[in-house]
Amino acid sequence: MSESSQPVVAERLSLRHVGLIALLAIVVMFEGFDISLTSVVLPYLGEEYGVSSERLGEALAVIALGSIAAWFLIRLADRFGRRPILILAAAGFSLGSLATVLTGSVAGYTAIQFVARLLMVTQIAVAYLLISETIPPQLRGRANGILGACGSFGAALPFLALEPALASSMGWRLLFVIGAAPLLVLPLLFIYLPETPVWKQARQRAEPRLTAMAEFRSLIGSELRSRFLTMSALWFIINFATSVSALFFTLYVVQERGWAPGDFARLAPLGLGGAFLGYLAVGFLMDAIGRRLTVTLFMIMLGGLTQLCYSAQGYWVIAASFVGLQAMLGVWVAAYTLNSELFPTRLRGAANGWCHNLIGRWGVVLAPWILGAMTAPMGGIGPAATLLGFVAYLAIPLVWIALPETRGRSLETEG
Repeated sequence: MSESSQPVVAERLSLRHVGLIALLAIVVMFEGFDISLTSVVLPYLGEEYGVSSERLGEALAVIALGSIAAWFLIRLADRFGRRPILILAAAGFSLGSLATVLTGSVAGYTAIQFVARLLMVTQIAVAYLLISETIPPQLRGRANGILGACGSFGAALPFLALEPALASSMGWRLLFVIGAAPLLVLPLLFIYLPETPVWKQARQRAEPRLTAMAEFRSLIGSELRSRFLTMSALWFIINFATSVSALFFTLYVVQERGWAPGDFARLAPLGLGGAFLGYLAVGFLMDAIGRRLTVTLFMIMLGGLTQLCYSAQGYWVIAASFVGLQAMLGVWVAAYTLNSELFPTRLRGAANGWCHNLIGRWGVVLAPWILGAMTAPMGGIGPAATLLGFVAYLAIPLVWIALPETRGRSLETEG
């Protein structure tokens, strides 16, 4: 179904929609917090436990496997509803963040963060699913963009809190106490978070609850196969490219560019502003120029800024590149929106789990492992990340050759 076949209707966000976005923004904010935190603590984790960059890369790869394991939980959102899965994941993620404070080795840190990542990825996927199924079609891109923009505040918090955390008796562990803040909003989720009308309608039709193999057979059937394979590949590229741009950044600037904790504090407000504007921009662009062109623009910039950031020498060039990279993380919102719009309600959660988590998230696993392994032979993180920045450009032919435009598509009428 093309966007031209959809009637354009003047839509506005209601107070109920605004309340939903505000509630989920708190959940999404700590997804950005956790991703940034993983990068921020890396040099201090390595120093405390006396491990190399290659060993840290292996630890990040294992933690990223939690993103793949999240498939088991995300697909249950089609069976039991979006609301209970999100609440369960938010509670578990917060407890996992607290448990990280008690770790005494890289192995223990890795194990706990594996589980925390599983739950974090689940809550973020279901949050965007809730928005996509609730917001009117003509406003869906902007609503997801606003959600991501609100969540971008979380990505800046670890950089802002790093210096005072290191000065405290808890050190870097204090940042994981902050990461447990979603526990404070759990009562609000229980009271105010609604189930989506689309999911309730699907349940009222008494559609069969699919097994994992039945989901897979449906996704690789002739009707959905091309979308399934293309979205899986697109997610892999996005995960790989954003991981290359972000996960080793702190280690890179500390070890190879001589940055001190105070340098991150100066950068944090700029990164926050960049991320906020990037997420807002991706939402408005999706509704204005379409999903495919938006993904194209963001992936070109993601690749180019990664290569500039990791080859530059001066503080402000690196800082400006980093701010731009924070803005380009908005491409995740575009991918979540596409994934929701390309598949029917009975398979929407499953499709996200299969495409993004079971397949696409291997990009997060392989990126730190490959980048860590390339660091020594290539003479540093900078040269290795610069080379791997080319991967982002591979997304461009995918979206134009194999994906339809989904701007304005109604989810309520698609089953």
